[in-house]
Amino acid sequence: MQFEQKRNVLTKVAARAGWVANLLLVAGVLACASGCHSTGVPPSASFASVVISGNTPGQIRDAAEEVFTHDGYTVTQTDPGNLVFDKEGSKMNNFAYGNWLGDTPIWIRVKAAIVPLGEMSCRLQCHAYLVRDRGSASEEEITVSRLHKGQYQKLLDAVAQRFARK
Repeated sequence: MQFEQKRNVLTKVAARAGWVANLLLVAGVLACASGCHSTGVPPSASFASVVISGNTPGQIRDAAEEVFTHDGYTVTQTDPGNLVFDKEGSKMNNFAYGNWLGDTPIWIRVKAAIVPLGEMSCRLQCHAYLVRDRGSASEEEITVSRLHKGQYQKLLDAVAQRFARK
């Protein structure tokens, strides 16, 4: 009988140890996944951004307007440090987010900002949105997921490359 009791106790201890080991493993994975995100990029620049040195904000704004216009966007707002670009969305955008009848298309809106970082150094950053009912009282902006930031990062990289060639 003592042997059976000892075996039951050992089985319970082993089960608890396995549970604790699994808990520690999950905690370790979560700690590694969160990690230290010390990239020096603030959350406002986490979608797409590029640092440009040696140029004025006005030069950066002009280059950004050229790159986005070349990609089919129209400039809808241009303040000293803020730019807004709009472009009609694709058929896939309309299918996924818009009116399937096609009478009010989805638009893509990119809001860019030129943030001074120091002497002759600025960060050009942007966020992208899908816009329903553009220009109406019921206009709605849907934030584009970070998973789709690649095409916008390429546009900002193209702005930076214009200065690298000079």
